Amino acid sequence: MDPAVRYSILGPVRAVRGGTELDLGPPKRLALFSLLLLRAPGPLTLSEAIDILWEDEPPASAVNVVHRHIGALRRTLEPQLGSRTHAKHLVRAADGYRLLVDASSSDLLHFRDLCAQAQLAVKAGDPARAAHCYIEALRLWRGPVVADGTHVSRHPVFTSVGHEFVATVKEAADVVLASAPALTEEVLAALRRALDGHPFDEAIHSRIIAALAATGRRAEALHQFEGIRRDLADELGVEPGPELRAAQQYLLQRKLYRGATRPQSPAPGAPVPARLPADCAVFAGRRSVLGQCLGLLPLEREVRSQAVVVALCGMAGVGKTTLAVHWAHLAADRFPDGQIYVDLQGHHSSQPPLDSGRAMRAVLDALGAEPVPAQASAAALGSAYRSALAGRRLLIVMDDARDSEQVRPLLPASEGSLVIVTSRRRLMGLAVTDNARIITLDPLTRQEALELLERRLGSDWLRAEQAAAEDIVELCGGLPLALAVASTRVLVQPASSLATLASRLQDDRDGLAALSTYDARTDIRSALRTSYEALSCSAASLFRLLSLHPSRDMTAQAAASLAGSDLRATREDMAELVDHHMLVELVPGRYTCHELLRSFASELSALYDLPDARSEAQARMFEHYLYSAEAATALIAPHRKPLILPPPRPGVRPQEFGDSTEAAEWIIAERHLLPALVQDIGLHPRSQTFRQQLTSTLETFLHPA
Repeated sequence: MDPAVRYSILGPVRAVRGGTELDLGPPKRLALFSLLLLRAPGPLTLSEAIDILWEDEPPASAVNVVHRHIGALRRTLEPQLGSRTHAKHLVRAADGYRLLVDASSSDLLHFRDLCAQAQLAVKAGDPARAAHCYIEALRLWRGPVVADGTHVSRHPVFTSVGHEFVATVKEAADVVLASAPALTEEVLAALRRALDGHPFDEAIHSRIIAALAATGRRAEALHQFEGIRRDLADELGVEPGPELRAAQQYLLQRKLYRGATRPQSPAPGAPVPARLPADCAVFAGRRSVLGQCLGLLPLEREVRSQAVVVALCGMAGVGKTTLAVHWAHLAADRFPDGQIYVDLQGHHSSQPPLDSGRAMRAVLDALGAEPVPAQASAAALGSAYRSALAGRRLLIVMDDARDSEQVRPLLPASEGSLVIVTSRRRLMGLAVTDNARIITLDPLTRQEALELLERRLGSDWLRAEQAAAEDIVELCGGLPLALAVASTRVLVQPASSLATLASRLQDDRDGLAALSTYDARTDIRSALRTSYEALSCSAASLFRLLSLHPSRDMTAQAAASLAGSDLRATREDMAELVDHHMLVELVPGRYTCHELLRSFASELSALYDLPDARSEAQARMFEHYLYSAEAATALIAPHRKPLILPPPRPGVRPQEFGDSTEAAEWIIAERHLLPALVQDIGLHPRSQTFRQQLTSTLETFLHPA
């Protein structure tokens, strides 16, 4: 490879040797060269070249035209070349041609290499280096890919590189604004270049607003918001989305009490704690809920009579702590009297939950308050705690609360403070007694989960194994902890692949093992087990048996039949599981369970439930659906001859229907499950009889005459 030749595609397409620009020929040849450079170091197939170079039906001579242009390009790149077999720049590939370039000779490959270095630096906890790598990459960008005047510039092959630039600008902005403020002006210029081709991209606008605010140009930032808000309304007829609204909200919040009376601050010289854990370097998604969180903060000049309490609730591993800490870092400058983090250890693998006295002492220590004697009464400690917090605008993160009662004594009464509580419980009691806002965190959406994988693994890896990445997102159920463990497993095993990991996760016997880290803090099983151990005995037993149900989706009556329990008692147990975020009530009376929780419940059931008890529970479940289906059919098809069924075994709770509408709704909800039961009913002691009966019932309402 001749090191004197340099190729450019991030702007006007050029080839330069020794300072002299080479003439790449007419538009068709220039477009072909652009394709070769874009595909390099991989091959450009002849069929792809023809498909892209001719907008309409290619002529019969298309293959010969491409060959002639290739020959002309070879002579341009290597004027002294005697035979194409000795070519060092443009060579034959299996079904086409290949331009031999690397990161030292192609600006596109250099751009991608710098982006990969930046992503690795983020993962390694070195955001400052990442920021410089990103900025160096953005400096290579000189304009749209492919010279104007060629129709191929509109082809997705080329426009995708423009999207790559936009994605990189966004990543760079996030890192620079968080870790390298000296580079803000340069990333701001890149954001504005990206906006030229994407005028309605709200994510770009939100980062421009943040960059302007960071450099003190708040008026210009507000003007930017008003401009895009007006354009969205006039051109698209829509309002700004959550991310853009969050950027505006954050901008307004930076204007702290301008002209307003501030609450009394501590005496000069008092310590100002800044004890938040480090922000997550690869935070992804959550734009909507983050906008909701930022919207809960007081606006400029607004003084509230009490602290704002927000409870972030959700299942183990859903990212509550990550979001709480990220939000706290974004809002930190809103609370100049300090930021404090307290781990309440509500679901710690080896430590008991932190009692309120120890938690108070931790906060007092952070504030540098006078120590309270160990023998002091609870009332004296509480009084000292409230006195120390009075008059301060504090941000306090109370992580992993066991329940509402653990949190109540710790809430400050002072105006202007923010308390962010995370818990696996719903903490409805805090909403009742302390006006807490409850925000339930769901698993990441498919797009958010792919974004998280991309931030942890890099875009090249995801592009290479896009289908496997999507499988992993599905198999992890969008759970951030599971996705983080999965991506880390791939990173620490370079010989592995996303496809290999996806295959392991699909194995029912190996799925959770593939997400094991042997570290209590990050191991999926350990996280789920601490939630399970907080359940009552009856709720824990029901949780295990629910894994025997063939679908994630079930009614309370189906669960009661599985458990062989009274319907009222089952509903109480299911309410407890919902409170611990181990079940979700989709609509009244119908529940679902995260797939990883189902896998964990299956392991527990195999370990703790006797085989006879499991078989009996499955038999009750089959009978539940048989008798329920028969009852529904009797209402929907009253003229059909009813089946003569033996009495159900004890503990079976068939679905009851008030009318044919309710029966039809139940059949629609179960339409995928019932046929599958016919296949699995061999587990029932009277399988042949029940298969015939259930098949007859199904034929009535799934295949009506």
